Amino acid sequence: MDQVRWSEERAWARLVVILAARITIGTAVVGVLWSIIPVAFGWTSVVVTSGSMGPRIRAGDVAIASPATGAEMMPGQPVLADNPVRPGTMLLHRVIRRNPDGTLVTKGDANPTEDSTPVAPGAVEGRPRLLVRWIGLPVYWQGVGEHRKVALTLVAGLVLTIIATRRTDDELDEGPPPAPHGHRRRTLAHMLAIRRSTRSS
Repeated sequence: MDQVRWSEERAWARLVVILAARITIGTAVVGVLWSIIPVAFGWTSVVVTSGSMGPRIRAGDVAIASPATGAEMMPGQPVLADNPVRPGTMLLHRVIRRNPDGTLVTKGDANPTEDSTPVAPGAVEGRPRLLVRWIGLPVYWQGVGEHRKVALTLVAGLVLTIIATRRTDDELDEGPPPAPHGHRRRTLAHMLAIRRSTRSS
């Protein structure tokens, strides 16, 4: 009795582990697709690299922005623009007000003061509309030199993928797929031929 109970508990544990691995891998794949697909339609996808917009937007999140111009941005809206202080990087902050010359004054939600340099209207890349949590963490870790976390993520992803591709007990019990219809017909014809030869002999 104990042996049967142990076997059942082991089967349930195996099922739970496999399903959990599949859900985790599936969620990660969906997150990556959500981060990439909008780019094909002209949107911009960036990995957040600071906590200046916390707690709503955190480092490692992926922000996806629809195309927008500086003239379209209104106070209170988040904006994605070329960083006027650090050329070659992107700035994701909230618009506080518009100056008479059209430049935008921005501020991070978590920052105590406004940004020192306004954003030029032509530097605006888009308006963030979608946020994918945590999916950009490996990219963020790579950028800040935390290579150990990147390696652990890759190893964990590989292990989960191996587990997710294993078959559950129910799938194993299903057995091999049925033979093609043509093959069954040939087998039946072969059996009839054997029966006829047996009768004639």
